This record gives sequence, structure tokens and C-alpha cells, in this order.
Amino acid sequence: MIASLSPPEALELSGGVWIIVAFVLFTLGAVIFSYFTETGTDIRFHAWGDHRGDAPGSFGVGNVGKDPTVDVRNWTHGTSSRRHRNLPAPATEHPAAAVDPELLSELAVWRRRLRSESAGLSAPPDPSRDHTLGPPGAPLQLVGYVDFECPSCQAAAQVVSRLRKRLGDELLVVVRQFPIADAHPIAQMAAEATEAAGAQARFWEMYRRIYAARRPPTRESLHRHAERMHLDLPRFDADLRDHVYASRVREDFESGLQSGVNGTPTFFVNGVRYDDEHRFEPLLAVLEKARPQHAEPIGS
Repeated sequence: MIASLSPPEALELSGGVWIIVAFVLFTLGAVIFSYFTETGTDIRFHAWGDHRGDAPGSFGVGNVGKDPTVDVRNWTHGTSSRRHRNLPAPATEHPAAAVDPELLSELAVWRRRLRSESAGLSAPPDPSRDHTLGPPGAPLQLVGYVDFECPSCQAAAQVVSRLRKRLGDELLVVVRQFPIADAHPIAQMAAEATEAAGAQARFWEMYRRIYAARRPPTRESLHRHAERMHLDLPRFDADLRDHVYASRVREDFESGLQSGVNGTPTFFVNGVRYDDEHRFEPLLAVLEKARPQHAEPIGS
């Protein structure tokens, strides 16, 4: 015969259960909080881990993501001559349909002429053509030249997101294309895919999806992104097939050459090339220093 519990004993037992339930809920809440806030940057970020790294010798040490073979320290290096540039070595083979021969030729010249000095941003932000986030008249401007197959650009995108959260409407962010296609064979296709998405008013969603993925982009993953975004797929596929936006990508690329881009990502803060580390604190410090004298920090 099983003896029934007295009310005090039942209360004690239920109290123990509630302690366990409360602990589980607290832990779950902490994980959710860290995932959706800046605290969770290391949880969200898993660097792409394959042979297409953007700096020689960048692999083999481990990282904050799930791949124990990837070293993400290289992406923090700036683009000055004092630092190891985020510059991948040229590949020996390229998919014939994916890479513009003229772009390959220009990249070969670009590699031979790399230098540390910069003439400054040759083309100021233009809201009528650039992909922008933030008010056009913001006192702080951050223009980034990126490669959508570049692990360093993937990591730096997390930093830019944090900067936008911190600076709000003080900051205008501009993204321009600089596919290093002689090393990253899908970079040009990915750039054209973001432009094709942009033609359907979805550039930033495609941008985020590519960099949030666990693997570098492929032809299949780009199509999958477009499908999940509910884009006009026949139009999207035709734009990629016919290279409708190849000239648009080249315009950005040419302006990068003229501005002194010498690796990816390369950032310009209020028109001046930023050569320090691509981490949150150094970039924030340079942006704060670049604030015009008459502009007061938001919230002051």
C-alpha cells in the first residue's frame, strides 16, 4: 500500500520541481538573449572553413564556431603595408562561365601594383545608385568594398551590424562590390546575385543570407536564397544567366581600384581608407574621431 503524501511533503516536492523548471527557463532565456544581442556575436558567427580562405596560412588553429580547423584571426588584419593583407592567392582554374576574363586581367594588374598609400574614396556615396543603410546626410560614412566569397568580409559584416546598432542614424553604411575572382570563383556570380536581388528591392536580405550561411556561396545556394526570399525566380535566374548586372559590379570594382582598395574588405571612413584591424572597438574609435565638430553624439 502506498502512503499518501501529507500537504507539507507535497509542497516540498513541488517546490523542488519548480526550482528545476526555473533553472531550465533561466538558462534558455540566457541563450536566447545572447543569440539576439551583441553578446551573442560569437554564438552566431561560424567562419567559413574551406580552402578558399582570404589570407595565406589562415587555417589550422581553431575558432569560435563549430569548425575546429579554422582560424578567424586573419580577418581582423587591416589593409596597410604593415599588416598581413586580406588577400587570397590566385586560383589556377576557374569555371569558364563564372568569371569575366576582363576582370581577371584587371586583377592581375591590380596585384602587381598593390601599394600602401591611398588617394581616398574616388566616388562618394550616391544614394541614387549605391546600396545604403542609414540617412544619406549622416555625419559618419562607412563605405566597404566586399567580396561575397571572402571569410574576412563575412566576419566584418558582424562588426558593421554592431556599429549600426551603436551609432544608429549617425552612420551611413555603403556596400560596394569588389570580387577577387581570380581566387574566389563564385565571387562574381554572388556579386551579380546580390545585384539581381537588389533589382527586386532585396539587396540587403541577400547580403545577410549569404554571410549568415554556414558555407561559402555556390550557384545552388544562391538560387536557394532567392527561392526562400520569394523573388521572381525566372527573372532572377535570367539575370544571372545573361550577366545583366556584370557591368554594375564592374563599376564598383573600378571605383575600388581608383580608391586604393588592396584587399577585402576595405573600408573608407568619411572618404579616408581605414587600414587598422577590422574589429568593433578600433573601427568605432575611428568613426568617433571622424565625427564633425558640430555633430553631437545621438543621445547626448
